[in-house]
Amino acid sequence: MSIASALRRFPWRFTTASEERSLNSSKGYDSYRRLPVYTGRFGVLLVLALLVSCVSINNALSYVNIYIHSPANSSEGKESTAQAKNDQTRHYAGQEPLDSMSPKWKKEIVDTTAGVEYLTDIERQVIIEINMVRTDPAQYARSFLVPLRSYYRNSLLQYPGEIAILTDEGIRALDECIKELQVIKPLSSLSPKKGLTLAARDHARDQAITGATGHIGSDKSTLTDRLNRYGQWDISAAENIDYGNGDARRIVTSLLIDDGEKSRWHRINLLNCSFKFVGVSVGPHTVYRHMCVMDFAGSYQ
Repeated sequence: MSIASALRRFPWRFTTASEERSLNSSKGYDSYRRLPVYTGRFGVLLVLALLVSCVSINNALSYVNIYIHSPANSSEGKESTAQAKNDQTRHYAGQEPLDSMSPKWKKEIVDTTAGVEYLTDIERQVIIEINMVRTDPAQYARSFLVPLRSYYRNSLLQYPGEIAILTDEGIRALDECIKELQVIKPLSSLSPKKGLTLAARDHARDQAITGATGHIGSDKSTLTDRLNRYGQWDISAAENIDYGNGDARRIVTSLLIDDGEKSRWHRINLLNCSFKFVGVSVGPHTVYRHMCVMDFAGSYQ
């Protein structure tokens, strides 16, 4: 997605009234200073404020657990981690297996990450999600893109319980994507390659430190420079980068919709029939909180 789009969907913005409003705004604190300290209502207000604060802190901790906590970090969670790896082809909310939604989403088809030790769980999920799009694009559109239509209000996209995102094109980009996925022929799954993953990881780690965006590294490296560090690519190569999403499905759907990008290059890369291999790196970003780098190749040795 475009950097402008990523900025508008900045996950911890407090208002949409002004795109340049600082997170250090003191307006919220002013409201506390204007509290009627010497009235009988102060005690009630203080209790309510404490209750709201507790709820907010609890919700914040829950949000952190979703994206950062790994059961593998504790002996108590080893069993659940093993179970999660066995259920890679299940819907993220934990409902029915994906192959019940589409016969093309059998584990052996979409989960090409089996036995690969160098990927994190979220990176595995991103690859599975990409393969779901490629192997049954029409079903993917019906299952995961059409439901998003109800979250749009003109140019605003608001997921349930989240801050609204100001988009460039509104629902138009989504509808265009749905139509394309409904007619495109199914493609082969992509398999992970360690060299591609290491190249993607180099760029993600670089931007995690610098807070930069785009495809040029702080050392002036290009995509092909990074790919050639670990192997030799052939036929074709490309790179997608998503900023601001920490969930595999959000990462892939954002790149598919490609709001604000007239060329739709991110969507084109995801649906390119010449690509056979992919490397994925998901990590932190100092400005947009999350980022995901995808490096594609037709051949890689």
